[in-house]
Amino acid sequence: MRESDGEVLVLTTVADSEQARALAQSLLDLHLAACVTCIAGGLSFFRWKSATVSQEQELVLLLKTHRAKLAEIERHFQTAHPYEVPELVVLPIAALSDAYGEWMRDELNLSPKGDA
Repeated sequence: MRESDGEVLVLTTVADSEQARALAQSLLDLHLAACVTCIAGGLSFFRWKSATVSQEQELVLLLKTHRAKLAEIERHFQTAHPYEVPELVVLPIAALSDAYGEWMRDELNLSPKGDA
């Protein structure tokens, strides 16, 4: 186990499994995420362009990535994310296993020290 060297968890949501698959595939194809986990059953409550509170079923996507990829992810979301204003919340990872960290860096095409 080691302290994080820039690895982060990015949270976003989409409306359905088709959108989740497409976004996850594009993130993996571009090496912007090492892994994308899709969690079904989310129920979001929010106001969008009105005073009325909406509620929608959503899938939560957890992207395992590195802070060096965040600007690219944000740009990619502008065209590939199905929402007009995509959720893009970044959570720091405090620690992770050596093996998982090494695998992530390999998948993200980062040098061993986490440099892009």
